[in-house]
Amino acid sequence: MSRGLSDLHIGQRFESRTVTLDKAQALDFARQYDPQPFHLDDEAASQSLFKGLATSGWYTASMCFRLFHDSLSDLRGGIIGRQVESIQWPRPVRPGDTMRVVTTVAQLERSEKNPRFGTVVFDHEAFNQHGETVFRMRSHVLAQDPIT
Repeated sequence: MSRGLSDLHIGQRFESRTVTLDKAQALDFARQYDPQPFHLDDEAASQSLFKGLATSGWYTASMCFRLFHDSLSDLRGGIIGRQVESIQWPRPVRPGDTMRVVTTVAQLERSEKNPRFGTVVFDHEAFNQHGETVFRMRSHVLAQDPIT
């Protein structure tokens, strides 16, 4: 059974599984999409603001979306993104860190034109193995109810 818009309510929380970030995957991502020295080279990273190798923020965001997706994979029609309102990386994520994501329903708004559809605003917060916040994002997604 899949969840629809009517199954969601403000304040509802979804907690993901944990995942440990693999260094080889983080390096591959950085080589392809964010080839900055502090994402690729231990020595260069030790001399940077991060004082050590840090995964790309976009890799962190991608991993967080995957964890969010897995925790709400039964949303009818899938998770159709409409907008990212804000995104923050309050501290670096390191290869080998273990991350989990907590997602909270912040707002719900049904379409006036077709009330079967609506926008859900989610607040996502990712934590490392020490319970420190490493990522925050507010996203707007399209959701729907089943045809009755």
